[in-house]
Amino acid sequence: MVIKVEFDKEFERKFRQLAMKKYGYSKGAIKKASREAISIWIEVEDKELPKLNNPAKVIRGVMKNLRGKYSSVELQHETTI
Repeated sequence: MVIKVEFDKEFERKFRQLAMKKYGYSKGAIKKASREAISIWIEVEDKELPKLNNPAKVIRGVMKNLRGKYSSVELQHETTI
C-alpha cells in the first residue's frame, strides 16, 4: 500500500537526515523510519478507554456540579454529540 504525505521542506530535510542516520544511507531508510513513526503514533492513539463498572455513577458525579445552575431542558439544549 502507498500513502502519500507532503511536508514542508525543513521538516522533510530533518526527517530524512534522522532516518538515514539511524537506518543508514541505503534504500529503505525512509520507509523504515516512516513505519516506525506511524507505528508509534498508532500505539499512542489506539489506546482503549477504560471500562466503567457503573457509568451512571460517573455521570451523576459530573452532573452534581451543575445542580441548580441549569434546568434539565437547558442541559439538553447544551448537549452535543
